[in-house]
Amino acid sequence: MKINRNILLAALGLASVVSASAAAPQEVVYVTGSTAARGAFYNTVANGTTGIFTAAPAIIAYGSTAATASKATFMEFYGTDAHTGQTLLITTDWSGSEAGIQDVSGTGTEGFNVDDSTAFGAAGSVTTPGTQPATVQHTVDLAQADNAKNYSKEPATTASSAYDNLAIPFVFVRTTANSAPFAPDLASFNNITADSFQNLANGGDQLPLFTGNDADAGFFAYLTGRDDNSGTRVNTFGITGFGITSLPNQIELAAGQLVAINDPTLGSPYYTTEGQSSGGTLAKSLGDTSATKDLIQDPSGATVGLIAVAYLGLSDAGTATAAPFNAVQLSYNGVAYNATAVEEGTYTFWGKEYTFLRNAPSAPATWVNGKVIASLKNNTSGFEISQSLLHVTRSGPTTPPTY
Repeated sequence: MKINRNILLAALGLASVVSASAAAPQEVVYVTGSTAARGAFYNTVANGTTGIFTAAPAIIAYGSTAATASKATFMEFYGTDAHTGQTLLITTDWSGSEAGIQDVSGTGTEGFNVDDSTAFGAAGSVTTPGTQPATVQHTVDLAQADNAKNYSKEPATTASSAYDNLAIPFVFVRTTANSAPFAPDLASFNNITADSFQNLANGGDQLPLFTGNDADAGFFAYLTGRDDNSGTRVNTFGITGFGITSLPNQIELAAGQLVAINDPTLGSPYYTTEGQSSGGTLAKSLGDTSATKDLIQDPSGATVGLIAVAYLGLSDAGTATAAPFNAVQLSYNGVAYNATAVEEGTYTFWGKEYTFLRNAPSAPATWVNGKVIASLKNNTSGFEISQSLLHVTRSGPTTPPTY
């Protein structure tokens, strides 16, 4: 009996629609938002059992290795939509929580790679090209956010949102300093309090405030952080009592060196009310600051050495504390981060994760949104905590956890 070749290929295609010359997707869903939650999103979409795709999709992750694909800013997931049977591409540009909420609330766009000629591997494979193709600006369908809309810049957004039953922990890290004058004293700089954070956010303070060692007088610690599109920033400013809409005096670093901002409205050309656009960029801006000239306190450049403190999600903190950046993780209000401390309410530096869906969404976006909300809590990447494990909750970043 002769089997119709087209029928056979169609049947096989449902099981493995992806090849090295993948066809242009029939459906595309554009996702942005929280860099802190991108690992859980990656695991949810990559998992072939969550019902988004008929099988594990082919994945492309730019700016990463296969082992760190879940940390990439630009991700692409390609396979067969389990709902419609059509080819589906989910593409991401993780821009920050506040930026994501703004995008799904209006006509804002992000730069996505939707180059249909890109060679995907087989279903379930992860490809990590060294060079990213040019991006294309597009409106956004879904956004992950570390803050509820009531604590965002878009409280009246028309986008719908749902709590994903995840806690997103954050940590403080400080730069390392491997030579004098800091090496003998920095071991005692291991904690940030709400009050000391506010001093940092208001332009920094002398190092003895943090080390307790008067010998460090004359040297300063500063805050380096995220821009106002960041949910990590919203949570940090709210939890510490600095104020989620307050403007900080932060610094920016590049390979551990001070960057001139030249904002004439601030007290120094090295202060900024803004910051890095992603947690990964912030983490990679850190480094050994032993030889960094403190041009804020001493514009002549004669005073050498400063410490910078950054606030990061756990995934990016892992990058910051590894070589070559070698930052040191700090406790908050005397409590070191671990999952149990979050679950029991003793470590309070964490936020809640939400998925936002734009008003009048496409059918594929609606489908993906529902599956993500249902599945995210079961696909944590080690950098989030399922709500089912928590013995506490909180209404937002300006209130403490309660039992």
